[in-house]
Amino acid sequence: MILLVLFWAAALFILYTYVGYPVLIGLLARRRPQLACPLLDNESLPRLTVVMAGYNEAARLPGKVANLRALDYPQDKIDILVVSDGSTDATATVLQGAPGVRTLSYAQRQGKAYALNLALAQVRTEFVVFCDVRRDLEAGSVRRLISDFCDPAVGAVSGELVHRPSSTQTGQNIGLYWRYEKAIRKSESHFHSTVGATGALYAIRTRDFSPIPPDTILDDFEIPMQITRAGKRTLMEPQAHVYDTLQTESAAEQKRKIRTLTGNFQTFSRNFWLFSPMQNPVWFQFLSHKVFRLFVPYALIITLFTSAFIPSAFYRLALLAQLAFYLLAAAGHWAPALRKNKFVSFAHVFFDMNAAAMLALLKFAQGRADAKWEKT
Repeated sequence: MILLVLFWAAALFILYTYVGYPVLIGLLARRRPQLACPLLDNESLPRLTVVMAGYNEAARLPGKVANLRALDYPQDKIDILVVSDGSTDATATVLQGAPGVRTLSYAQRQGKAYALNLALAQVRTEFVVFCDVRRDLEAGSVRRLISDFCDPAVGAVSGELVHRPSSTQTGQNIGLYWRYEKAIRKSESHFHSTVGATGALYAIRTRDFSPIPPDTILDDFEIPMQITRAGKRTLMEPQAHVYDTLQTESAAEQKRKIRTLTGNFQTFSRNFWLFSPMQNPVWFQFLSHKVFRLFVPYALIITLFTSAFIPSAFYRLALLAQLAFYLLAAAGHWAPALRKNKFVSFAHVFFDMNAAAMLALLKFAQGRADAKWEKT
């Protein structure tokens, strides 16, 4: 009896996390009226500062500034502030003399959160737009972000990360996961608020920024969630596109995922208010979207082992199906050529992403969380 309860509790938990919650939040979103903000004209657009932090980005920065100067936004209303986070190349000097661009720098690498705190202390415009050096913005993206602040209840607006087509089956499956993830975020945005923002592109009112601990890993989670805590909404704007290239192999994606999930554990340990429905306006979304996924790997283990000890044909079939799935994942790991098969690749990506959650917890527990990004 205990094994049956454990099996079905774990199985239903997995089903709710990956299927039930996305369906439920999608249905709830349809019942809410949608924010309809018209695009602001040039005269109505406010002045803003684009803030970017980078480490050894001298080669990319001129192209990034060119991308920002090509935006459909009055250029005399855009200031650009770049923070060189202890770079050892020409990041601090490559933009010297560029009109409307300022660079802050310091000798020792401190991490992105430290860089953002330093930058925001010097921002004097009404709005600030955070973006990455390596990702390109669509021409109309920033105009669309800023226009969504027509509602004073909106405190942060996130862009939509669009991945260019991948040349590998693994990359395509990672892309499938990101499309699934974006669908959830869009529903959350329509219902009330997303849980965090897309770090590649999001905007806030400068006055709503509060400094974050300098060793923070997930600034794009902590900054918007502090704004949400104050009673304002965080939206995802599906017409504000920022472009990126997918990882082509799961090892690089897993490395990125481990870091992100380690950041989740860091944030959870420092912000207990997130778990209180009285203090967290998006408590339901936070638990269902951010927290439950971290426990799915353990639920998967429970379903595997309980199905092995329940004397019934149904559970024997369930055991065989799980073992077959994990064999596909192992085949993808040990024989990379097999990842061209979409089933092998899917199993491999799914397994790696859940393994990343377990490795992230171990890394955090061992105190090895590092605020400094390593490029993948």
